[in-house]
Amino acid sequence: MEQILSQEEIDALLAGLEEGAVDTTPKEEETEGKEIKPFDFRNYSISTRLKIPGLEVINEQLARSLRMQFSTLLREMVDITNIPIQMERFKDFLIKIPVPTSIHIFKLEPLKGQALLIIDAPLVFVFVERFLGGGERKVIKVEGREFTPIEQRLIKKVVNIIFVELEKAWKNIYPVKPKYIRGEVNPQFARVLQPEETVIVSGYSVDLEAISGKIQLCYALSTLQPIKERLYSPYQIEEYVDATWRKTIENNVLNSEVEVKAMLGRSQITVNDLLNLEEGDVIVLDKKMEEPVEVYIEDTLKILGKLGVFKNHIAVQVEKFVSSEEEQS
Repeated sequence: MEQILSQEEIDALLAGLEEGAVDTTPKEEETEGKEIKPFDFRNYSISTRLKIPGLEVINEQLARSLRMQFSTLLREMVDITNIPIQMERFKDFLIKIPVPTSIHIFKLEPLKGQALLIIDAPLVFVFVERFLGGGERKVIKVEGREFTPIEQRLIKKVVNIIFVELEKAWKNIYPVKPKYIRGEVNPQFARVLQPEETVIVSGYSVDLEAISGKIQLCYALSTLQPIKERLYSPYQIEEYVDATWRKTIENNVLNSEVEVKAMLGRSQITVNDLLNLEEGDVIVLDKKMEEPVEVYIEDTLKILGKLGVFKNHIAVQVEKFVSSEEEQS
């Protein structure tokens, strides 16, 4: 099983190396009979999974909102799942991007530096085909061709949707505004960072009924460095409220049926008097006419009102809502 060091373990290991507490000198019996290979510090590769709470919150919210947006856009159910956040060198990330790919360069203002949005070519062709009224195509050949100007303009609609939802997802962590710069097809023309610069890559696996692909976001580590404390703060998870979930709860509450009773007053009479009541008899209540009428919702006092008539119907005009403290008193 792959073991990934936490940030605290990495810090402790580095501190141990500096203080000399960690011995990095190989023992003679460990190296005897083994070939020692030199390490090339210029051409090393890094690919490490990261746990960044704030960025994970952003990714989770973006995945939920894009799932709904894409399902509406494509008129079919779309499943979007998060890919673990990775840290690697920019040149190693570019090497893994196939040609053609829909690459979009943008900035997260007011943060410095540029970022990349990458959409796999099969997903691009699915979106374009649906925009043009086409149906489901099970086999999409992408090798050996580029996107036409019409396809590039159509996929820009999807990019704009992603940017709108990305801005919403960042709102509770750090308010940003994605600013589109340009689009590319070949990763060789998307070298917006130094090859050795470290980048943070977050991605999403997009699964449709007949095809699947990835959408990736690549941020420079230097871009996120000024807001590192916010991204590593776990309380951000508790601050996020899904707007769709909240709206659904509100609708369910507002459409719930409850029993409402207006209590004019109370009185006690014997069973014999009750049986002998006749038209014109008067039952004296324990409240005066000018006193407010108590309105109970599910047997709980919630409203004080005034009795009257509205359009030939007996009605109660709301004068005051009763608070929880007043209920108890």
